Amino acid sequence: MHIPPSTEHPSPELEPLLSGFRERTVPANSMLSYPQDADNRVFYIASGRLRVFLSYGEKVFTLALLNPGDIYCTHTRAYVEAIEESQVYVCDLQTFTHRVQQHPQLMSVVTRVLSTTLSGCIDTIENLAFRDVRSRFACFLLSQLQEDELTDPVLIRLPLSIELLAQSIGTSRQTLSTLISDMQKSGILERKAKGELLILDKENLKKSANL
Repeated sequence: MHIPPSTEHPSPELEPLLSGFRERTVPANSMLSYPQDADNRVFYIASGRLRVFLSYGEKVFTLALLNPGDIYCTHTRAYVEAIEESQVYVCDLQTFTHRVQQHPQLMSVVTRVLSTTLSGCIDTIENLAFRDVRSRFACFLLSQLQEDELTDPVLIRLPLSIELLAQSIGTSRQTLSTLISDMQKSGILERKAKGELLILDKENLKKSANL
């Protein structure tokens, strides 16, 4: 998925909906929501990035990365953690529902945002269910490319640490590091500075993604 730039202010079309929300700053690596939380809340991400994940023992599966402009409801069995310091607008689910009823024109906006978030979750589940780890990693790299980046090589700045990236594609850090090394030997990519990969061969990357 492409990570858009952060913004400190809500979209103007959402301002009537968010006027009753409580602003909250979530420090990096802090939890915003746990599965056992009793209250159902809705939050809008104004800046920063959050990740939604499941945890079973030592296994961690990232379901979605939430970026500025996304709306999410905690009525799930997932954890929500700030990857970096994030500014969010929070309210309870009942207040959110009432506010949408007060402003029917906002329904299309909210539906669009929630649909985008849900689509990201479905993409993650589809990758985990039907693609092997090499294919999942290739899909992730391709998702970081801009549509106008048509010629090789292309520099990618990874939006996550290797550990979080490994969790997001359902593998271990060691396996991901080995995979990156194998792709280097195959001439598909090249390691650059920390957190940067140079894509040398997009066509072979697409083949690895089974696209």
